[in-house]
Order: sequence, then structure tokens, then C-alpha cells
Amino acid sequence: MGVFRISMVKMDTLGKYFPKKRETLSELEALENAYLDGMKEVLTEVAAKRHLEIGGMLSDNPRIRKANDLSHYAIENLHNSLNDEQRKLYGQMEEAVNSERGLEDEESFIMGFLEGYRFIKELQRSGGGLTLL
Repeated sequence: MGVFRISMVKMDTLGKYFPKKRETLSELEALENAYLDGMKEVLTEVAAKRHLEIGGMLSDNPRIRKANDLSHYAIENLHNSLNDEQRKLYGQMEEAVNSERGLEDEESFIMGFLEGYRFIKELQRSGGGLTLL
């Protein structure tokens, strides 16, 4: 993945482009809220794209790999003990559960991405970091 610089325009910068005679607190708050909603939408798209890019990668965590091996072993044993009708039903159930898990995983990834961005922005605002590379 390449280098990214994600930045949000400061309110005083937005104020420069907002006509002074119309500059009220409620108008600036509405503008800031609209901007933040737009940034959330953009970041959500970036996170979803990134999630798809890394989705097929297996974890290097030994505990996760062991749990995955045990899971595959148990599923294979169960599958081998089923008749054709039961295998069909099991396949349908497994597909539904995997779909649900995938959507939950994507949502968790996106929420973590957004929370990480908010954390970095707060760190920058507090003087703890000036650039994000």
C-alpha cells in the first residue's frame, strides 16, 4: 500500500471561504457537520476497499491458526457424517453464517478505521502529531 495523507480542513480555513456577512455560528456548525459527514463517507469507502484488498489474507497469529485448524477438522468430521440431504442443509446454513460473519467483519473493520482516524485527528489537534504519513 502506498503512502497516504488524510487531512481535514480546519474550521478557520472554512470560515475564510464563507461570506463574512452570513457567518453565524449555526451556519458554520451546519457546514462543519456536512463536511464531517462527507469525510465519514469517504473514509468508509476507503476502509471498505482496504478490507476487500486484505480480506483473503490468513493471520500469522499462532492462536488464530490453531483455532482455524481445529474448526476445519471439526467441520470436516461433521460433514463426513452427514447424508446428502443433511449436507445440503448444512451447506445452506454455513453459507448464511459466513455471509453474516463477513458483513460483521467488514463493519468492524470500517468502524475501527474511522475510530483510528478520529484518534489521529485528536492527537494532531492536541499537538501530538502534525502530519500523517
